[in-house]
Amino acid sequence: MRASNIGRVGLRPRVGESIPPNLLPGLNSRVPVKIIFNSLPRHQTFSSSVAESTLKLVYEFDPQIPVEEAVTPPSSWYTDPAFYSFELDQVFYKGWQAVGYTDQIKESYDYFTGRLGNVEFVVCRDSDGKIHAFHNVCRHHASLLAYGSGKKTCFVCPYHGWTYSLVGSLLKAPRSTGLKKFDPREFGLVPIKVATWGPFVIINLSTSQHEADNDNYENDWLGSSSELLSAGGVDSSLSYVGRREYIIECNWKVFCDNYLDGGYHVPYAHKNLASGLNLGTYTTEDDKDFIERSLEDSEQVQVEDIILCEGVQRGIESPAYSSGRYAPTVEKAMHHFHCLLYRSLRGENLSS
Repeated sequence: MRASNIGRVGLRPRVGESIPPNLLPGLNSRVPVKIIFNSLPRHQTFSSSVAESTLKLVYEFDPQIPVEEAVTPPSSWYTDPAFYSFELDQVFYKGWQAVGYTDQIKESYDYFTGRLGNVEFVVCRDSDGKIHAFHNVCRHHASLLAYGSGKKTCFVCPYHGWTYSLVGSLLKAPRSTGLKKFDPREFGLVPIKVATWGPFVIINLSTSQHEADNDNYENDWLGSSSELLSAGGVDSSLSYVGRREYIIECNWKVFCDNYLDGGYHVPYAHKNLASGLNLGTYTTEDDKDFIERSLEDSEQVQVEDIILCEGVQRGIESPAYSSGRYAPTVEKAMHHFHCLLYRSLRGENLSS
């Protein structure tokens, strides 16, 4: 696998999904996105030399330098395979991540599936109305159990028919007669911590009890942003409309950077958007036709951004580029994002 393939992403328009919200200050996307990573091992065992070299890459960025003097993270942050694996473990597999909406599991037996990094998951609502999340993997021979979304009274493996309840217990294991030292109670689906905040379904892949504490999920996930988001009606006035998927040949941070440049690129890359953009006239409209027109406009902007980000990724891979600079008047949010990512890669608690 070429280094340039590492961390490339597919993007799905679902608000805040899979991107830790405390890593995205100022994100003002017209079409919010979800990140899907290319296949890499779920658990990477780092040798001491690999871990040391990866941390050296982290420390090549200095968050203490003010934005007026700072340089952007080195290109290796966007191309190095070991660095990408380290990001998955330190950022996406720790803490709470938004993966869907309560509207997707309104009723008992509703479910939806997804992928966070390289981890397949399924979220469902059981007959009593309780929400559960599991690794979407059969305990027999690792087949995926469910696809897409819909309604199920149980999960039946399409490979060998092993059947699980919506609370994760193994109900049926065909042709298991004669198995020794086999306790069905030990072969249920592997659970994932799950909670909800407003319309969002969030999960936590960490096996650490402290990091997956359901009682503190709001503070761990949003920190002080929860009050601001609540004041804006994010937890009460949003509804699920639909989902679109885009495959973009760039590292996930390239796309984040694109949305955090303070509109710097808008006059040059989105001329139609720039001509009609007046932040002082923003209003909230609850209208189907308006939403459909907005999605059409958003599609055009998305396509334009894909071209930009894929070009940036190719440029980052050039030996002529190592790091760049920030435009202080508009790219403070991007600089802040990089500083937060630096802290997260060092294992710091961003909610403290």
